[in-house]
Amino acid sequence: MARESEHDSDAVTGGVENTKPRYQIIAQQIQKAIEARSLPVGTVLTEDPIARLFRSSRTPVRTALKDLNERGMLDRFDGRGFVVAGADSPDPLRISLTLEMLGLSEGSAEDSALLTSERVARNFENELIQALPFGEFRISEQAAADHYQVSRTVIRDILARLNVRGIVSKDPRSHWVIGPLTATEVAHYYSIRAKLEPLALIDSAPLADNSVLQSMDERIAAAVSSPTDITVERLDELEEDLHVRMLAQSENSHLLRMVHQSQLALVVNHVFATFVGTVPFQDSWSEHALILDFVKRGRYRMAAQALEEHLVMAEERTAKRLMAISVFPQPAAKPYLKRINR
Repeated sequence: MARESEHDSDAVTGGVENTKPRYQIIAQQIQKAIEARSLPVGTVLTEDPIARLFRSSRTPVRTALKDLNERGMLDRFDGRGFVVAGADSPDPLRISLTLEMLGLSEGSAEDSALLTSERVARNFENELIQALPFGEFRISEQAAADHYQVSRTVIRDILARLNVRGIVSKDPRSHWVIGPLTATEVAHYYSIRAKLEPLALIDSAPLADNSVLQSMDERIAAAVSSPTDITVERLDELEEDLHVRMLAQSENSHLLRMVHQSQLALVVNHVFATFVGTVPFQDSWSEHALILDFVKRGRYRMAAQALEEHLVMAEERTAKRLMAISVFPQPAAKPYLKRINR
């Protein structure tokens, strides 16, 4: 659940820069094509064909074309769209655009679309989770699509996945909603987790790869010895070690689905750590270490019992953290979230 900027370093895959905002990727690629003369002067550029080639919605294409027009790379003309600038009065050149003309290949366009979608999913989920403890909100698909410059289909698919995990739901009018995560709900989630996760652990632990267990052991040993050096990202990793990766080998897919749906309360710890740091979690790491030690020694039922006891204690700690969050300053409202006042 680590936060990722939309303006990270310029990693490149298949010739297309993938970590900039979508419209900048498109604008930069069109500019390169103009400078390379693969888009001749006077070529008509409209939103739909470019969106199809970039596996994109029209919104970032519209922004990219406007940006290129403002920088003098494109001109308006008496028609729909823009023309490539470079002559006093060029005759509009209406040609079918291809991937090659834009300096793309089939693979690079697909990689660009995929990485953008994955980044949007991570950021969207993180922002929604940050809002969970602060009330109930309605989510606008269109506003989210505009905010991330992707199609509504992308946003709808992400929300559908989050719905399966219990993070969002639909109201009686089929509007997407999120929150509130209350103390009562946290208690209910933990009572379910305390029964289901130990069962999944007994199924999964005997099948765990030794190298995976060794990596977990190294991470938890470092946390126990240096609890003040843990970042929020490392906290998330430690929680996933015990509550996701340790349970993942269970062949009971129905059990794992119910386990994952009950782990929504983990977001309280993530939000709390974001505000105050990870030091208050140091008691948890000793409990994690004990459970892992039982697993390494093949004492799987002892590990399951220790996990149940850990979750009982964690429920009390999480309830206190949720209460503390209520006095924290609320994150800035996102344009796609509208608070519901009942």
